[in-house]
Amino acid sequence: MEATAMMAESLARFFGASGPLAEAQPDFEAQGPLDKSGAGKTSQEAPEKAPRGVGETTTEVKAYVLAYDLPSEYRSDYRKPAEDKEAENHAKAKMAVKLIRATRIKATAKLYACGLPASNSVIVVPTAKLEKAQKAVEEVKALYAELNQKLKEMGFPTLPEPLICIIPQVEVQVISWASLAERELARRLDGMIENMAKKLEELGELEAKKAKSLKYKLRSQLRELEDVKAMAEELGIDISGKAQLLSSMIREAIETLEGLEES
Repeated sequence: MEATAMMAESLARFFGASGPLAEAQPDFEAQGPLDKSGAGKTSQEAPEKAPRGVGETTTEVKAYVLAYDLPSEYRSDYRKPAEDKEAENHAKAKMAVKLIRATRIKATAKLYACGLPASNSVIVVPTAKLEKAQKAVEEVKALYAELNQKLKEMGFPTLPEPLICIIPQVEVQVISWASLAERELARRLDGMIENMAKKLEELGELEAKKAKSLKYKLRSQLRELEDVKAMAEELGIDISGKAQLLSSMIREAIETLEGLEES
């Protein structure tokens, strides 16, 4: 899957009134979970409690939102000398940029494996994946700690620690986030289906060695697809049609590759 992340400098970008998360945040006030019914009234004026199940808003956590901001290679400390061939530390800067980019991509992939993306910096995490998400956060922080040690040894300033928050969500909030995740998931699945269609046309031209490598990658992709389907189901998202189509295409490609290996 394509994994991109727009970077920023502070946590305010996520939760500030003008930040991207604020723009992407579902309208909870309009939908009810933060409804202030009875606010401003005295205890005598407070409405009678409705029977259980009637107009009730549950506070049970149904999923989590993982919001993240990962330091990138676009800081001038590294990029300017990396692009300036006359710079004294040009070679080291190019290496630093590659290291930072590789770390960012690896870190983003770890976070994406925990749930379904709702935007470039927000992932909806099913309750069953919470422990995996918490572990991924620690692994990402460890990746950047290791990266900072290498940057320090190269004579470059270190990067700030990644900003990652896991926020519990109640049912009404999950519905809103799930709709964003469903749209993003549909877009990604369409792209994967189109890409797989192209691969199927080119399989006959592959060498046996490359065919074997691609076969293992496709099997891994098949497992990932099943995992994504399971997470989608937990969030109430139906991707069965597109998932089945993509799965059948991947299986067809694997069978074709196995035939190439035998020939």
